[in-house]
Amino acid sequence: MKKILFIASLVVLFTFDAWSQGYDLTSFNTERLQVNKIGMIVLGSWALGNMGTNAALLRNPSSVEQGHFYRMNIFWNVVNLALAVPGLRHSIITDPASLNMAETVSEFHQMGKVLIFNAGLDIAYITGGFLLKEMAKTRENKRDIMRGYGRSLILQGGFLLAFDIVLFTVLQTKNSKLTQLLSNVTMDANGLGLAFKF
Repeated sequence: MKKILFIASLVVLFTFDAWSQGYDLTSFNTERLQVNKIGMIVLGSWALGNMGTNAALLRNPSSVEQGHFYRMNIFWNVVNLALAVPGLRHSIITDPASLNMAETVSEFHQMGKVLIFNAGLDIAYITGGFLLKEMAKTRENKRDIMRGYGRSLILQGGFLLAFDIVLFTVLQTKNSKLTQLLSNVTMDANGLGLAFKF
């Protein structure tokens, strides 16, 4: 009878510990997806706000250069919106409990890599904007378009650089929790497993 009670106690402890680790992974994914969701809402709002404002201002631009600036802002934010909508959809429809440890680690690190890569692109956009403005000084016939597009690249690249840095920083605050979750995973010659601590 004592053996049965002991074995039953072990089963309950193992089940509880496994459940609590699953819950920790689910709560980590819930927080991570929430951060991504908020980020995509910010990006989508920026895109819609820019498109609406610049479309309204494009009706009566103060100069040809200003018209090109408004037009490029609209084009740029069509792309931003096209990126924000699928990202938001993914954050909403993904069930945090459906992601295992490998999928969680992969998505977390993939998002970090994408944000770092994007930050590099953002710096290139800003640099390109300054380059266009500089080139406009020697190209009289394209001065307005180059200056307008250059100003837009600087503005949009600057926003995206700030956005990517903030989103990356917020996601990295979750890194210690992921490391804690990974400390419960062990690997030996027989494969992967969870380390149960009593």
